[in-house]
Amino acid sequence: MFNPSTGEPNLPPSFRLPTYQPDKLCHILLGDYSALVEAINRMEVLRYCDRIGWIDPIPTGRSGEYISVMTRRITPTE
Repeated sequence: MFNPSTGEPNLPPSFRLPTYQPDKLCHILLGDYSALVEAINRMEVLRYCDRIGWIDPIPTGRSGEYISVMTRRITPTE
């Protein structure tokens, strides 16, 4: 995953990481559709996030696999 000589990730040339923003945290769920929905619902019950903060699960193109993303602003702890 990382280049041992530089410590940099070995990413395909077409992949670009988003701009780093220290006050934001990006959650990515990848898996079965029902598992994604269950995880999102659980996080809402735990009051970690609102369900509407997540994008609707999108098929990845692999058999039965979906992805959903949520970005959340975080506040630094003292």
